[in-house]
Amino acid sequence: MNNNDPNVLIYGASGYTGKLVAERLARRGIPFYFAGRTKAKLEAALKVVEDRHGAPVNARIAVANNTLEELMPLFDKVDVVINVSGPFMQIGWPIVECALEAGCHYIDTTGEQDWTRGIQEKYGQAFADKGLLLSPACSYMWTAGALAAEVVLETKGIDSLELVYQIDNALPSEASTKSFLRMQGNADSQFYLKQDEYVAWPNDQGYDVVVPHRMTPYRALPWGGACEPVWFKQDPRVINCKVLTAFGDEMINKVLEIINDFNRRAEGLSAEEREALTNEIGDDMSTGEPQPDTPDVGRSMIVCYGQGRQGNRTFCLSLTTPYCWTGEVCAEAAERLLAGQLKATGFQSAAVAFGHRELLESFHELGYCNLPD
Repeated sequence: MNNNDPNVLIYGASGYTGKLVAERLARRGIPFYFAGRTKAKLEAALKVVEDRHGAPVNARIAVANNTLEELMPLFDKVDVVINVSGPFMQIGWPIVECALEAGCHYIDTTGEQDWTRGIQEKYGQAFADKGLLLSPACSYMWTAGALAAEVVLETKGIDSLELVYQIDNALPSEASTKSFLRMQGNADSQFYLKQDEYVAWPNDQGYDVVVPHRMTPYRALPWGGACEPVWFKQDPRVINCKVLTAFGDEMINKVLEIINDFNRRAEGLSAEEREALTNEIGDDMSTGEPQPDTPDVGRSMIVCYGQGRQGNRTFCLSLTTPYCWTGEVCAEAAERLLAGQLKATGFQSAAVAFGHRELLESFHELGYCNLPD
């Protein structure tokens, strides 16, 4: 393989997040396969990436359905697979299985807690045995909270974490809408960690949260439960972990109305029928693909409150352009994997896989976030 041959593959590349990941890889000069199921969509999407980049990019279009038979010839050519196709719980399984069989590091941009738990249970040890990384949610949700939490856990004795994601001017993509609706829409599929055990959130209840540096409280939802409770369930430092997300009261109240309607319509349906209903609702809610967020509009505060027997600590991570930053997280992970900078194998958050201080320093230099004191 020469230096111009791709060693990274984006699957589901023609979507909103796929284009953002591709753009960030191009900025770093990393060649990649731009892969998905429809050639025409891939060609149109790659043209968008090149227009944003301002120059041709070193990418090769690859067409494959998400089956082992079609993916394996592609995965055999690369070391890193970035999966951005969702809802992940519905279509992602062959991609993880193929990455493992081909000996690829696997990262994705999921926000789905049940998917994260599922691949941990089924594939986590197998990836570790091969010295590979299995890292879901290499994205704003839920890597930002993992980074903030690791800063708080630097204080000895902290064993309980509460996190709030506060987002200004949120514009969820179609894929994100469907993914989170399927989680938020089921009463037994979003969990927090209490005394090292999973406890289900009610799916139809909102919560008031306090965000430092803001003058009024916000309404928030579990928004699928998040991935931080899953990562920290395997961490002996942590026994309690809760995550809530505040998109703005208008959006939260609208989602609660939709969930109440879903609960009414879903009564008596099978699990498969409930999944189909969340997809239908997601289609009705979708308003097309949003434009990439901008620093003065797309701002977020991720607050981690930590408590222990003899002390506490709070860290506020200010972050701009959450969607664009998702692309940056994937590109940073890919670059570090290719450079042999992996710190922990198997099922890991990006914060543990690459070091939270190292990542925060890189993202600060790129203009995305603040640094801890």
